Amino acid sequence: MINTMELRDSPKSNRSSQAVIDAKSDSSEKGSESPRSLRDYHRGGSGSLTGGGAIVLANNKPDMKKYKQKLDSRLGVVLLMCLVTIFVILGIYGTMHSSVHDELTVYVNRTHQIASELKNAMDENYPKENQTNIDKHGRVWMTVEELEDYAYLIEKTNSTVWNLFFWNLVLSIFLFPIVLAIHLGWIAGNGAKLAYRVVLLIGLLFCIAQFLHLVHPVFWGAVRFPGMLDRLFLEAYPRDQYHIDSIQRRFACEFKPHDTLVQLDLQQPCIPKMKNSLLPTYSTLLLIFIDLFPFLFGAFIYAWSAWIKNSNVVRTARQRVELNNSRRVPFPTHNVYTPPERNTKLVEV
Repeated sequence: MINTMELRDSPKSNRSSQAVIDAKSDSSEKGSESPRSLRDYHRGGSGSLTGGGAIVLANNKPDMKKYKQKLDSRLGVVLLMCLVTIFVILGIYGTMHSSVHDELTVYVNRTHQIASELKNAMDENYPKENQTNIDKHGRVWMTVEELEDYAYLIEKTNSTVWNLFFWNLVLSIFLFPIVLAIHLGWIAGNGAKLAYRVVLLIGLLFCIAQFLHLVHPVFWGAVRFPGMLDRLFLEAYPRDQYHIDSIQRRFACEFKPHDTLVQLDLQQPCIPKMKNSLLPTYSTLLLIFIDLFPFLFGAFIYAWSAWIKNSNVVRTARQRVELNNSRRVPFPTHNVYTPPERNTKLVEV
């Protein structure tokens, strides 16, 4: 016992114990200074742990695999509906346009023949140069080149309308069973999916080519037709009076009606009636929009997955819709009440 006390009180033991204490204090100080120390997580001196946690980075790029799946399931139906709508509109307005096209084509060709004869005869009233001229009587004359341009535009517009009608009809008939088989699951597999995408690509390429033809000559012709009619029948010369009388008899109208008779509905002006029968401008704009709709639809799906779906306004609206749907009381699917049988006797109380 005495030896033990002596060892504890000896200077050597004091130096060793002091070294152990210094080593522990150094290690504790080094640990407190390390980046992983708990001291870094205690902010504000409240004693509660704060900070930390994973940082979530928002990725605006949609999953391309899901994007392709959405296009496979929706783009075929959209493309088919667009083709069907286009050939229906072209059929309606093409039929209306054809009712005036034949008479207008004959009139322009005859007027062109008259202008060519006047030019070859070197008539004093006909312009000597290839530009519109006003003679001494104040009459405006159309050149041969202008009438040739009118004839080309009229014929090209009509043929383009019916060619597009035919191709939209053929592609609709071809695409309908393919879309139906894919969506009903009659055809499956990677090979079928690849073939289906090739068919969709062909349809989209056709829409691009159709867009070019709708812009010119269809839209360009629809814009120029009203001014063309005014110039052919009212403003400029030469005119084929024989064919003008034929048009008036066929359409039961007058190119120069009397205002009083028009108000009394005894005469109808020919120019408004013919303009209403020709291909209107708004219908060509509608056709162009429908033709480009598959591309706009694909871009909208990508934008929806990348940005629109996660925007504050859309996210709040979707949450409200989900909340309202969860609070909605479901209607019974069948009538719970069953009437008693006919021969059942009522029990008197």
